[in-house]
Amino acid sequence: MIRLSGERGSASLPTVIAVFVAGALVGVLATVEVVPANRVPTANAGPATGEQVSGGPVVPGATTGPSAGPGATNGPAVPGQPGSTKSGSNGGTVALPPSRFECRAGANGGATDRGVTATSINLSTTIVASGPGASFLAEMKYAMEAVQKQVNNAGGICGRRLNIETRDDGWNAQTGSQYLRNYIADRSKFGIPVGASSEGLQVVIKGNPVGDLELAHFPAVGTDGLAIDQYAKPDGSAQPWVWPVATATVSSARIMADDAFKRGARNMGVVFDNNYKFGKEAALAFSNEVKRLTGKGVLGQNPNNNCDQRYCGIKAAEPSYSGEAARFYGAKPDFVALFVEPETALTWMRDPNTPAATSKDIPYGYGAAQPLFTKQFEAQCRQKCDQMVVWSGFKPNVEKYANDPAVVDYVRALQATNRQADPYNQFTESAYVGMQFLVQALKAVGADLTRDRLKAVLDQMSYPNALTLQGTLKFTPGNRFSNVTMQAFTMQYKGTPGGWRLGVIARDPRPQVD
Repeated sequence: MIRLSGERGSASLPTVIAVFVAGALVGVLATVEVVPANRVPTANAGPATGEQVSGGPVVPGATTGPSAGPGATNGPAVPGQPGSTKSGSNGGTVALPPSRFECRAGANGGATDRGVTATSINLSTTIVASGPGASFLAEMKYAMEAVQKQVNNAGGICGRRLNIETRDDGWNAQTGSQYLRNYIADRSKFGIPVGASSEGLQVVIKGNPVGDLELAHFPAVGTDGLAIDQYAKPDGSAQPWVWPVATATVSSARIMADDAFKRGARNMGVVFDNNYKFGKEAALAFSNEVKRLTGKGVLGQNPNNNCDQRYCGIKAAEPSYSGEAARFYGAKPDFVALFVEPETALTWMRDPNTPAATSKDIPYGYGAAQPLFTKQFEAQCRQKCDQMVVWSGFKPNVEKYANDPAVVDYVRALQATNRQADPYNQFTESAYVGMQFLVQALKAVGADLTRDRLKAVLDQMSYPNALTLQGTLKFTPGNRFSNVTMQAFTMQYKGTPGGWRLGVIARDPRPQVD
């Protein structure tokens, strides 16, 4: 029995492992390859067999559907789990019991777990439709709905439609965590898709002393990964019930510092939202990387995250930052990293004390995190942001990527859901990838859908998605840093907004630092 938050004890694992079956899904979703980490064919293993049904993923050695008889394999196994056998000390092939259900309406097992019925999979998440975070997070909801619509129009997953309940928490940690805890306690909910509001999600991930998600076995799948807690616990072990698809903010901080250092910067500065976790984490990671590169951290770094010399923590959404900007630029930074949301960034950049991105006072320019990759920010910042570099882990609808089939499909699906949605917004694109990722995992589990089966699939998933610069996102039970690749995009403004120019592609070689 899975015990919810408030009960003591741990959950027992199911006696059977995830089942691969096929379900109808539109062609824009990428194929999943789920590879057990230690599955190695044995010497006496026969030829691999596999039946592909309606575009679903294939597992070597697997049979699917009602014809699968005793001893047939049905998807990935975790060696050592009940119902599986392990051959050889190096892993070997794994035999699984046949599936109990068929992947079709009326034969899918009905209510196989909380939040799962014969006709629906009930999901719930918080979103940001108000407050400072809405300027870059609000449209993630439309991307989720685009994938949901694709799946449901195709008949669902094994006859089950996706239902998603959302609540606006204003990107407020206290409000968001309460909403999420209500979902976790609600026996009619299965899990969290995308987790569009990171502040409340971070609270329930950490919990006290055990995270709410971990205690309840409540999965959060396809998250954007603003905060490090989505990837790892404080002791460095993998976060067991969260699967992020985006590059961590701390990784973007290190990538920015490394790139600026290679170009010659030595007196780097950082401006960040100090009332949001992602800003404080990014500033610390940036300063630590500067220290690794130069022998000294960012000048003025302080534990209170105040604005001191080149280390400038500011409160989001203030009407003016003139005093902070004057002190910051008075310390002569030669490169400036921005970890702020768009409204705060606009106020900062418009201040008369702030040099333009092309100013000789900032010889190595500005680097910005993914929240500033929106059409609105580029259009409103104008001349001040010409040549500012924004980093992203996804392929935006610009230059050569605008003709990429995956990008074309994404833009079409998003604007079919909301014609006014910004196809350049990288958090919106991340939500689309996150929902695709969740859907493919649900397909892989098949008709016998439980949270523990879903975890078994996700923990060994190798997921190709053409919208990511990484290309393939690989997860293991001990690693959630599946996406560590970003690209620089330079804003162009020559009297009118001119989009972004493609720049260098870089990887974070140390994703588990900090």
